[in-house]
Amino acid sequence: MTRAPAHYWLAGLCLAWLLPGLIGHVPWKGPDAETFAQLLATGQQGDWLFPSADAGAHVLPQLYLWLAHGLGVLLSPPLPLHDAARLASGIFVGIALWLTALTARTLYGVNAVWPAVLALLGCMGLLVPAHETNPYTVQLTALSLFVYGLARMLAQPLRGGGLAGLGLAALFLAGAWLPALSLAIALLLLPALLSSWRTSARVGGSWFALTAALALAGVWLLAVHAHYPERLAHWWQHAALGQSVFGMGEKTRYNPLYFLNALAWFAWPAWLLAGWAVYRLRRQGWNSVKLWLPLGVFAVAFVALSLQTGTEQIQSIILLPALALLAGAGLGELKRGAANALLWFSLMVFSFFALVFWIYWAALDLGWPAQLARRLAKLGMESQGLRPLALTSGLLITLAWVAWLLWLQRQPRTPQRPIMVWSVGVTFAWCLLLALFMRPLDARIGYAQLAHQIGSVVADGGCVASRNLDVTQAQLLAYHGSFDIRPSASACDWQLVLQKERRRIPVGSGWVKRWEGGLPGEKDARFWLYRRVD
Repeated sequence: MTRAPAHYWLAGLCLAWLLPGLIGHVPWKGPDAETFAQLLATGQQGDWLFPSADAGAHVLPQLYLWLAHGLGVLLSPPLPLHDAARLASGIFVGIALWLTALTARTLYGVNAVWPAVLALLGCMGLLVPAHETNPYTVQLTALSLFVYGLARMLAQPLRGGGLAGLGLAALFLAGAWLPALSLAIALLLLPALLSSWRTSARVGGSWFALTAALALAGVWLLAVHAHYPERLAHWWQHAALGQSVFGMGEKTRYNPLYFLNALAWFAWPAWLLAGWAVYRLRRQGWNSVKLWLPLGVFAVAFVALSLQTGTEQIQSIILLPALALLAGAGLGELKRGAANALLWFSLMVFSFFALVFWIYWAALDLGWPAQLARRLAKLGMESQGLRPLALTSGLLITLAWVAWLLWLQRQPRTPQRPIMVWSVGVTFAWCLLLALFMRPLDARIGYAQLAHQIGSVVADGGCVASRNLDVTQAQLLAYHGSFDIRPSASACDWQLVLQKERRRIPVGSGWVKRWEGGLPGEKDARFWLYRRVD
């Protein structure tokens, strides 16, 4: 396989992994729904520079907010607003993959491009966030840009410094202020730590990076301080310092080893290959740029994350680019026995996933196995009969996987084969899952069906006061429905109350219940709709 066709094949695989699931489904419960609800709330308030806390300012990074809103304006219609906004995640992840390829080529040569990109693409923890309306994808791109800038500084200090500074500023605006600050300090200390960095050009490039980052982040901070000083102070105290060990408020939970445990599955199998690369590259000396650049970035970012008290697994996303680069560097020296083990493990895992998916499809569409079909019905996924489109799509995807494996058997063995099989397997499993279950998942973890049920009772444009609903529930029910949801104090003829199993909310006299429902499979949280009576 020549270089050009190989690059086209890699680009095609990235698109096959990235595009399915970005559009074509409603916002699903979790980060996808929560982020889109925050976008809707911010759009209603119009505070695009720095949204109020009610719109989730401490959760939604500015860069993601701006791009998602811009895509919504440009592409909706023809796309639904939620699909247009979700494309922001695909763009950011696509840029991160491209930057990883450029960095691998700069540091290790063209032979490392494939393994590095495939290692990042194959990380288990990246799959779902890349296809959600997920603001943490900005952090992945920002960190990738910073690492690429460092790599470029080796040959072009000024240009590389500008890219690294842009990456630091983007990381700050992506909500990762502590990793951005930590990496900036580490960049300042590089000449003292590494003899290869003690040239006037590279020192100048480092200072240029820090100056550019400070200028770009400072412009936004000054603008926010001029317009919303109280919000900025609240964000700094509660969302920034308040969620770190340096916080002035009450701590939530603190586990310095949290991200070490999270990486075990989140960064699989990149961390395994990266560990092997560190073991092999150590022979070149710890002063080797090929070793210290990605390893140093990983170490600093890991320490910065470990200093945070409010931790989520998705925050590990900024650790993936460095691990992918190390994995790409070490894959060529992976011993044959280890390579074969990873290869066969990949084949068994994704063949097992395919078998499980088809069994669940048979239970959902054909009612067999009967016990599994009954269990799915209890979870809110009742059989709707045979779905020809899902069956056809699933068969085509499965046949494509089998055909690719047969084709691969006839190709000469290469060091990239294990990670290639893993990454193609991830893509196959994801595409098969969407082909067989996208519509049932829309009904199971989306709010559209629930909103339509409420809309069938409330007249178009009707006023509905909400009680005990969070921002996500209120925004998405109003978005999917034909009614207007307002705060509980509103004088509406309808009232929607979220009743939970352990804490019932009294409604009082003057109201009569007209409807009850909830998300399929959720029996402990029910929505009760009341009508005002005279």
